[in-house]
Amino acid sequence: MGMRLAVKMRLAVNAGHGRRAASAAARSLALLLSLHGCPKRMNQLSSIPELLRSRVEHACQILQAHLADWSQAQWNEALRVWAGSSFVREWCVRHPQQLAAMLRDEVPDLPQTPDVNVFDAALRDYRNQRMVRIAWQEISAQVSPKQTVTALSRLADECLSRVVDWHRVALQARHGQPRLRDGRVAQFCVIGLGKLGGCELNFSSDVDVIFAYSGAGETDGDKALSNEQYFVRLGQRIVRSLEQRSDNGFVFRVDLRLRPFGERSPIAHSQGNLEEYYEAHGREWERYAWIKARPVAGDLELAQDLIAALQPFVYRRYLDFGAIDSLRDMKGQIDAQVRKRGHEQDIKLGWGGIREVEFIVQVFQLVRGGAEPSLRSSSLMQAMRAITKLGLYPAEQIKALREAYWFLRRVENCWQAQHDQQTHVLPNNEEPRLALACALGYSGWAALDAELQQQRAIVHAQFAALFAEPENDVISAQWQPWWDQQQEDVPCDWVGEQFQELRDKAHKRLSTEACQRLGELLAWLSVQFHDAATASRVLQVVEVLIGRGNYVSLLHDNPVARRQLINLCQRSPWLAQQMRQFPMVLSELLDPIRLYAPDERAVLAERLHDHLANLPVDDVEARMDVLRRMRNATMLRIAAADVSAALPIMRVSDRLSELAEEILRAGLEQVELQLRQRYPELVKPEFAVVAYGKLGGLELGYTSDLDLVFVYDGEQHGLPLDPPVFFTRLARKLIHFLATPTGAGVAYEIDTRLRPSGRSGLLVTSLQGLASYQKDQAWTWEHQALIRARVVAGSARLAEGFATLRQEVLALPRERAELLKEVQDMREKMRVSLAPADGSFHPKHSPGGIVDIEFLTQFAVLAYAREYPDIARFTDVIRILEGLQAAELIAAPDAESLADAYRQLRAHVHQSFLGGLDQPAPALLELAGQTALRVARLQQSLL
Repeated sequence: MGMRLAVKMRLAVNAGHGRRAASAAARSLALLLSLHGCPKRMNQLSSIPELLRSRVEHACQILQAHLADWSQAQWNEALRVWAGSSFVREWCVRHPQQLAAMLRDEVPDLPQTPDVNVFDAALRDYRNQRMVRIAWQEISAQVSPKQTVTALSRLADECLSRVVDWHRVALQARHGQPRLRDGRVAQFCVIGLGKLGGCELNFSSDVDVIFAYSGAGETDGDKALSNEQYFVRLGQRIVRSLEQRSDNGFVFRVDLRLRPFGERSPIAHSQGNLEEYYEAHGREWERYAWIKARPVAGDLELAQDLIAALQPFVYRRYLDFGAIDSLRDMKGQIDAQVRKRGHEQDIKLGWGGIREVEFIVQVFQLVRGGAEPSLRSSSLMQAMRAITKLGLYPAEQIKALREAYWFLRRVENCWQAQHDQQTHVLPNNEEPRLALACALGYSGWAALDAELQQQRAIVHAQFAALFAEPENDVISAQWQPWWDQQQEDVPCDWVGEQFQELRDKAHKRLSTEACQRLGELLAWLSVQFHDAATASRVLQVVEVLIGRGNYVSLLHDNPVARRQLINLCQRSPWLAQQMRQFPMVLSELLDPIRLYAPDERAVLAERLHDHLANLPVDDVEARMDVLRRMRNATMLRIAAADVSAALPIMRVSDRLSELAEEILRAGLEQVELQLRQRYPELVKPEFAVVAYGKLGGLELGYTSDLDLVFVYDGEQHGLPLDPPVFFTRLARKLIHFLATPTGAGVAYEIDTRLRPSGRSGLLVTSLQGLASYQKDQAWTWEHQALIRARVVAGSARLAEGFATLRQEVLALPRERAELLKEVQDMREKMRVSLAPADGSFHPKHSPGGIVDIEFLTQFAVLAYAREYPDIARFTDVIRILEGLQAAELIAAPDAESLADAYRQLRAHVHQSFLGGLDQPAPALLELAGQTALRVARLQQSLL
């Protein structure tokens, strides 16, 4: 074998390749001779592309003694890594004794030394060994790209923490402990932004950080410094230890340019100064930067407090559609720089690159983060999951985006790991391209480049669609002169006076840019109207948006939202009024699929919990607003589904009732939380909310009050006050929480007149007291009301107790003829007081209307529940009719006819309310007449 190789090498030299070729041939001969008798190793070396073999030959020769016991798999792994990264290969050559420890992930502890030079050198050795280990695992595909960026971020955290601790001790020894003016120790922290903050650091990234400290004061040593001087010096020493280059390289480059006022300001800022700066001077790009804020070193509690304090700056309280324009402009500036530098192959900033993925995700965070707490994450992947869970973006597109992102991140890391250099522009030369392909496991550059182009195209297509310029960016020629107040005649056939008023208000109150956008919006809307009523409703909505640029941007930039606005205003004056009263619900128009598919109960409950969990405990008003905003948005979606017939009438009532129940439950939890703040030792209150009327009967309407009765366990112990006093306070707080008007309206109006003894009775009643009242003092109409009563929030034990009590009361013995007379007398009183005086038809109160059917079922339950307990199980009319049919108290045709009439009458009520229709169809009048006769007949048959 050796003779054959020697002949080949001699022939190469004699062929005239010169000294360099002879030298290379000699090295190859020496290597191959050293591997004589190891054909496996020779075959493994030949598996490396020929252009790259010289990269690894020298390493193999030096390290072969240290790798004598390696397996074939280990050799394959090492050769691929050395071919892909000169940084790793050269470290291995320089530190052969540490190679085995590096591969086993054994890292020596940093020395405890007072010498900064010794500390810095040890930290660089530590960093390099860790980086080599991370690069080795990445190139050999032992880990996922996510594991790589996490490991890099944790390494940066650790190095920052070690450096902060070392220099803090050293500085305190010279100047003493920094103290606030009240004597407390002043703390220092490092907040990571960018990739570090997102725990997504790349292989050779800067670390973007903010240095912050508690506040003003001075140190308590002999050589005293002000806190600002002290912490600026501390920051300077930290930066020097991390990025100053030596024979051992550096640790991390530190970028402090994201601090307030950039390079013109001190490198460390007090917490108060930071908060004041972002409140007064914070810019849009800084909001983008602080999305990824994360505590990384120093006093982590101080860092977390600061990040929490800046959340209102980063995430607007309401939807912020102006962020789309800001990010669009920011990306335009980046693209201009990329083109200027000729860096179109920049996989971070170029087309379809990493930054486009980040912008797609972060636009949802900036626009909706104030309203959707789950979006407030420094992690890109967590934000993607929240976007998917909230249904804001198609799940399959998020999946494609995630896969493209991790592919690009792996390419980025392997490219930077070649020389431990910060670069995102892919190579043009053949050798580094081949090395990158080899590191990533591709047969050559062509195969890798094909995959790159495909993944970048996926990203850019989504980015271009999301950030496309709006369709109506120029006002039509016929509109422009009028909008610029150069002519008076409105170029539109619809509601000219309203257009005139809108134009005049806009020019008085808006900036030139905002006024132009509103004009473009109106120009587009004007050609879509088909009737004056719709035009008037839409313009009333638009009018309240003057001065609310976010919502003008929403409609201006989103044709889908504009079309839905017109559609809903055309179908329902009530929906138009809701959008006018609560503009925040306009965000629901962005996704038609979600708009017409209201959240299921479990999703609604989870969203309520997520929203409330991210608010400060003492911010009661913000918590009240959450319930109101969720109620308004969900009710809009239910109504949209209703007017479009996407939900049948019974499901509409179910959804409205479920919404009210979840708002009640969340409200009760918030009130109990408030009480627990005041009484930390408070045990779980045995308290329940009983719904009567429409909510109790699962028949809630859009504007229904909630008829509620509050019950408690009169025998509960361990309360801070007497039970009646304590539970009265709890009930009043709950009513206040739900019914007090805020900027978002009220959650629900609360009616408590159905409690024992009505308005003259106590606001809360013990379950024991309620039982006594219902059995001994209640009127027949109160027993009728009890049929539609059920516990909707609070103690499960009390709910069970109330259900038992309800069943017992409904099953009390009654004389049927007397009962029927009392029910009929009550029905007549209601008809006289509530039916239209002119004799026109009312779907609820006229003969054959909803109330007739309800009173018939209530009479039947009170008359027969003792003999047939099952008919009293349910609180809604339809299931009570089914129970009466099952008990053979009502014949099947009668039960079915009444149920059908009930549904049609209630559908008419909903349609009249939403659509503004007053006159019933002749068929409905005929149905009501038949129902009145059937009810009268069935009352007599049930005696």
